[in-house]
Amino acid sequence: MFFCRRVSAATGCTVGHRTLRVEDYGKVAATFVDTKTGWAVRIAPRIDIRERACAFIPEEPRHYFAQMQAYQIMPDEEMLIIQEVALNTPVSQIVSKPGVRVNCDVCGEEIMNEREVDQHGLTLCRTCAYGGYYRSNFEMCLIDQVLTHN
Repeated sequence: MFFCRRVSAATGCTVGHRTLRVEDYGKVAATFVDTKTGWAVRIAPRIDIRERACAFIPEEPRHYFAQMQAYQIMPDEEMLIIQEVALNTPVSQIVSKPGVRVNCDVCGEEIMNEREVDQHGLTLCRTCAYGGYYRSNFEMCLIDQVLTHN
């Protein structure tokens, strides 16, 4: 989230205003998209950015401080890989329509911005449709009961 806060501070984009989307791939990178044209650019640090920064400020023996000083004065091309990219998902689908809300037929939770999944005639949230990154304590208790009774 540290990187996300920096991108938000630098751009004015926020998750709450639907101008920032966070997807965790375990990388420090950001893709910026013109929502009117679909043009996109991805920015990521160069693989050897830390070494480049230390070489930029050779008089500073402490790596961290050399990096902090160098990042303030290094040209963008020295620090970053900037490449035009094409989105796999159309920008209109990513942004969706504001204010569109439905409830999941299974868990009852609200689903915003056309993120629902239609399965077998039901309107489902993605967690109910595909499984999520968590399980509730209630679900854990049910699993324990099934396992102990078998």
